[in-house]
Amino acid sequence: MSRKKHKKNQERRNAETALRDWQRERLECDRELPMPAPGPSEVTAIAYFVKPAAEAAAAFPFLECALRETWRRCGFLRTVIVADRPAAEAKAFLDPLGPWGELQVERSLDPARPQSIDADMNARLATRFRTPRVLMVRDDAFPLRPGLGSFLDDWDFIGAPLVGGGWWSAFVRSIFKMHVMDGGFSLRSRKLCEAASAEWNGRHSAKPWRGDWAENLFRTKYLPRVSMSYRAAMRLPVPREAERFSVSSATARHLEIPPFGFSGARTFQWLLESGKIS
Repeated sequence: MSRKKHKKNQERRNAETALRDWQRERLECDRELPMPAPGPSEVTAIAYFVKPAAEAAAAFPFLECALRETWRRCGFLRTVIVADRPAAEAKAFLDPLGPWGELQVERSLDPARPQSIDADMNARLATRFRTPRVLMVRDDAFPLRPGLGSFLDDWDFIGAPLVGGGWWSAFVRSIFKMHVMDGGFSLRSRKLCEAASAEWNGRHSAKPWRGDWAENLFRTKYLPRVSMSYRAAMRLPVPREAERFSVSSATARHLEIPPFGFSGARTFQWLLESGKIS
């Protein structure tokens, strides 16, 4: 392994440790808090939990923390966990929620094949909730402060911008509305989810997998480029607007105020060290 790659791996591990340590401490507090008041009725929170059985018990508390932080910042939301099996940890967490919590088991999900989550979201995400909007949450991607209500009417997909390339790339992206965003912590409309599923199930599901069919790229890069009707119908924010909602490690460092949420352990570590997270 090269020195550069070793350093990068060490930085990633340090960032993951910082996030997990924070989550362990925060989860103890969150469990003691009373259940928050209901949040916006038009939003369902969805998270995927796809882990090897031997790792599930140790991994689930981090997703639990992400969901409890979501309720804490957004109000109590209808919550769905999609898992590859009837995970006891997820069931024990959701059962006390009654009709506000649901475990959906999808056998096609495979911990050894991360793209199985992308394929499921492309094919079936629109069927996994009944509200006008869905808030996607991950164990390393969730809200940091209140503010969900200010994003409910503006966009069909909003998440941390994933920027790159020079001025020409930016120019091309603007023409085709290819405002590429992270999907880990993101807010989406039912209209977008249904349109993406129709495109996937109608023309793409049987084809060999390709890199820009990862679920966030499929919605914010591939479909805007190849489908004029999709491009015209969907409202996707430019990066400066999107980073008000969430940031990734590519965009976090120039911010002056904390975003609504974040995506990824390295982003969290930088926000923590810069004083933008308590």
